[in-house]
Amino acid sequence: MHPLTPLNRRAFLTLAALSALSRYLPALAAEAARDLIVVSNAGGGGSASLIDPHTLRVLKTIPLEPFAFPATRWHFARDLIWSGLPAEPSRAVRAYWLSSGAQALEVPTGSSQNYTELTPDGRFVIVAARFVDRFLKILADPEAPDFGRVVAAFTTDAGAQPCDITVTPDGNHAFAPDRGRETISVLRLEPFERVARLPLRPLGGTERVEPFMATVSPRGDLLFVENATENSEAILDVRDPERPVEVARLLQTDGLGDGPLTSEFTPDGRFGLVICRNSDELSVVDTATLAVAARVRFPERSRPLTGTFTPAGDRFFVPLPGRDAVAVVRVPAFEVEELIPVGPRPMGVVYLRTPLPARAALDLRHGAALAAGRRFPPDCPDRCCGML
Repeated sequence: MHPLTPLNRRAFLTLAALSALSRYLPALAAEAARDLIVVSNAGGGGSASLIDPHTLRVLKTIPLEPFAFPATRWHFARDLIWSGLPAEPSRAVRAYWLSSGAQALEVPTGSSQNYTELTPDGRFVIVAARFVDRFLKILADPEAPDFGRVVAAFTTDAGAQPCDITVTPDGNHAFAPDRGRETISVLRLEPFERVARLPLRPLGGTERVEPFMATVSPRGDLLFVENATENSEAILDVRDPERPVEVARLLQTDGLGDGPLTSEFTPDGRFGLVICRNSDELSVVDTATLAVAARVRFPERSRPLTGTFTPAGDRFFVPLPGRDAVAVVRVPAFEVEELIPVGPRPMGVVYLRTPLPARAALDLRHGAALAAGRRFPPDCPDRCCGML
């Protein structure tokens, strides 16, 4: 799910004092918090590889339930991870502690695919429950007595299939691509309701657009939307969020890579990075010209899935499930600095500032997939293999 003041999906708010941090880390308050890139590995029963974003060294790999597109934008200084897309569909949104691996709570949604995003103040998680056409607002503060309570919810049009959720920097609105309805829904978060809907029309090469992922910029001015069937990127002006206007549509003839899956913005909002799965690359879009300004190519059959920035915005970490590795992209040079071997099938990534978990590390062997690439069969049941 990505953005940005980024974090995976998306952006960063600096929470400085350790005294403030400790309210999210009651068991670990005595330990020093540190920057960590947490990479979720779907293979081998599930694990998380913890990378130091400064040295690019894997500090340890620990057992952890796999996740994809975690809700980690904005309020990242904590030990808690939210995810609506675990490796095994659960028809619920889950939160769990990185330090212990224990599940903090589970909120049923009725849908096997749920997309989550935190509000900038960290108080709520907004959920798009795809297969029940429903949006939920969940209390996300673990210190609150009713932590995990659904404070508001509503059902959208039947068959809308909202496939992502992204929250504006001011925390007042959210956008959701309606994959089944060819529209973008605009949600007001207080009161919690849909206030607008923008149709996306095909350009003529296909009968459907099928928007399915979206990211709002850290400036709150642009919305990038990835379109599955049309294989395109729609760019919307959302400075007036309740009256979005499409201002550009990028195709392969414009330099866009094949299979745009999701996107992130640099923290300053100057560039949007579109992760193109089928062509194993990033398409770097200049937000001033709305044109593709650069391409970052990964090894063949890498199958990139998502990505996250460091708070400084100088490095972008991209899991490559086809290579059992994470690519480190230098910004603004937009060059691959390093491939870091991690656990099998990395599919999710998030930046957290938290103490290093004291849990015992797994003894994993790396190398084969990184060297040769993994071939995915067409009927692979793992959602990491094909279209989400």
